[in-house]
Amino acid sequence: MALANCKRCGTLFITQFEKHCKACAESVIEDSRKVKQFISANPWATVMEVYHKTGVSLETIYGLMERKRSAL
Repeated sequence: MALANCKRCGTLFITQFEKHCKACAESVIEDSRKVKQFISANPWATVMEVYHKTGVSLETIYGLMERKRSAL
């Protein structure tokens, strides 16, 4: 166990391997659900359309894209 700053809000928290505090981790999960639901309903949407329609930050959207790409 170690102390770390949350990548999203900067809060100091105890971690083993997490990059986000508990509150931000839940927010990231909810944001990813919003993006996945929007993309499944609109498969040809651009990143900017996803950003404007879901309210999810561009940083989060690009992070989801990178994780998806590395999973392939």
